[in-house]
Amino acid sequence: KGEAEMSGIPVKRRSLLKYAALAATFSMGLVSTSALAKDVTLRMSTWLPPQHHLISDTLPAWFAAVDEASGGTLTIKLDPAPIAKPPGQYDVVRDGAADMAYHVTGYTPGPFEILRGLELPFLSPNGEIGSQAAWDWYDRNIGFEKEFKDVKVVTIMTAGPGVIHSRQEIKSLEDLEGVKLRVGGGGVRVAEGLGATPVAMPASKAYEAIQKGVADGAMFPMEGVKGHRLGELVDYHLEVPNGLYTTPFAVIMNRKSYDALSDEHKKVLDDLGGLNGAKILGAGWDRADIAGRKFATENNGTINVLSDAEVARWAEKLAFMNDEWVAMADERGLDGKALLEDLQATIKKYSN
Repeated sequence: KGEAEMSGIPVKRRSLLKYAALAATFSMGLVSTSALAKDVTLRMSTWLPPQHHLISDTLPAWFAAVDEASGGTLTIKLDPAPIAKPPGQYDVVRDGAADMAYHVTGYTPGPFEILRGLELPFLSPNGEIGSQAAWDWYDRNIGFEKEFKDVKVVTIMTAGPGVIHSRQEIKSLEDLEGVKLRVGGGGVRVAEGLGATPVAMPASKAYEAIQKGVADGAMFPMEGVKGHRLGELVDYHLEVPNGLYTTPFAVIMNRKSYDALSDEHKKVLDDLGGLNGAKILGAGWDRADIAGRKFATENNGTINVLSDAEVARWAEKLAFMNDEWVAMADERGLDGKALLEDLQATIKKYSN
């Protein structure tokens, strides 16, 4: 093929694999299934706009690696339009309305609270490190049958470090007081702990909220400047070392759809999922953060980095989040303190 149609956008395979060179490396080591398996196309549910990097670059790069490894016999295509709102993606896959989805675990509080430990402040320096650490830590300590018993988890990805994007400049706790920030998932507690006013809503609603004055800014990774068009509305961006939070996504699959695959196709998904898939998809988030930062600077945006003194102040204000997560894990029969320490150590391992 010269081009692969993905999410309605023609994307050249060569350029996709250039951006995901690691994916090509993995693909070369897999068995060619072109003569062994019938052609299969898997539908992935979607909810993000077409300009978002997950739709235009990151997921298509992974799809192309799967296509390559299967000898062109296993294809993943994004639905042309959303069939459910962001919080409904898990249900869509569980019930078989789509074969696959990328689900933000923080949009459905309750079932995925252990994995949501990734949302804790000051943990993850970037998407590639966070994604690999998330898979490694969770698979080793918990296992995906515990919180995801109704679906097959193909891989995990985490967004880049959480940044504050705002209409007014923010450099201190005092600057944040009363500022209305669009947040999602764990961002609600972060905003409250720092004295801001959280405006909770899915990412897809952020632009409209700021445009209409419902919010003064938003918490997003740096990619949101471009991917969610925040750069059109705000001038100031505050980066926080290791992020105010990150957002874990589970790339999930309907169990019947997975079970119906040939052994060869299962191997392709298993080999390009897990830790390998986490690395590929996390690297896509990092490319998007770089592009967002570039967009901000080229459009006269101001990018500040939170000072060490302020990091210490903010960390003190948000320490309760670690304590609450540890207590929650303890209540579920786990050793919360040991789990959190292992998560921090796992992130450090991939950082090195």
